[in-house]
Amino acid sequence: MFGKSSKVALLQKVPLFRDLSRKRLERIAGLADELDIPAGKRLAAAGETGQELFVIVDGHATVKAGRGRTSRLGPGEFFGEMSLIDGGPRSATVEAAVDMKLLVVGRREFWSLLNAAPSLGLKIMSTLSRRVREAEATVSA
Repeated sequence: MFGKSSKVALLQKVPLFRDLSRKRLERIAGLADELDIPAGKRLAAAGETGQELFVIVDGHATVKAGRGRTSRLGPGEFFGEMSLIDGGPRSATVEAAVDMKLLVVGRREFWSLLNAAPSLGLKIMSTLSRRVREAEATVSA
């Protein structure tokens, strides 16, 4: 388990949170739960309703999206934001490729974060746009 100060240190390494003030990072650290996940565990399933945002602290996850697309996420990356933003079902299935450490933020806490740190919303939108462009490029290829 991470203490609050070690959670803040971890959050500072995550590109999504890197530019936030220490005060905001402390708030996020207070809202996030930490999880140790064994290899092979399913973290999200395509089509299911999502209730949390996952931030990878350590380890890697395999992402299986539509049309057989597979990608990998590692430390500092996140997933689960789309369902929290639009209330729709998960767009991909995500599984732990190896043992992982995650920080998890629930729906209510996620919206609290966006209200407290609007710049966070802009970073999430930027990441979403990049992911959509990459998916479109894969489909077009």
